[in-house]
Amino acid sequence: MPKASAVSVLIVDDQQSMRGICKYILTQLGFKDIIEAKSGRDALGKLEKGNVDLIISDWNMEDIDGLTLLKVIRKHPRTQAMPFIMATGRSDKEQVKEAISHGVNNYIIKPFDASTMKKRIEAVIGALS
Repeated sequence: MPKASAVSVLIVDDQQSMRGICKYILTQLGFKDIIEAKSGRDALGKLEKGNVDLIISDWNMEDIDGLTLLKVIRKHPRTQAMPFIMATGRSDKEQVKEAISHGVNNYIIKPFDASTMKKRIEAVIGALS
């Protein structure tokens, strides 16, 4: 069982308010190592500097969207196995299928609460202790 405080998480969202909500929920769940990126491009820059244990990314963003970010991450040997959760405001089945076909580990529909976030994270990295 991973200890939440030992897991590093990269939150990728172009809306500061959503990054703040996500960070607050992660903090409630016991996560301490939380990195924020304001775009897909910003996320790639942060990933060049070091690895993270989990990525939670918004789908709809300017410049590089969540799906493109996922595709880029899955192409590189260093990041291809990184757990990736896609956050989206729509529960579009075709969109979810497309993300799954590109290797997304899980998805979460906004708005979400701490309980839903915990379930999605645990489904990807295992039960949190």
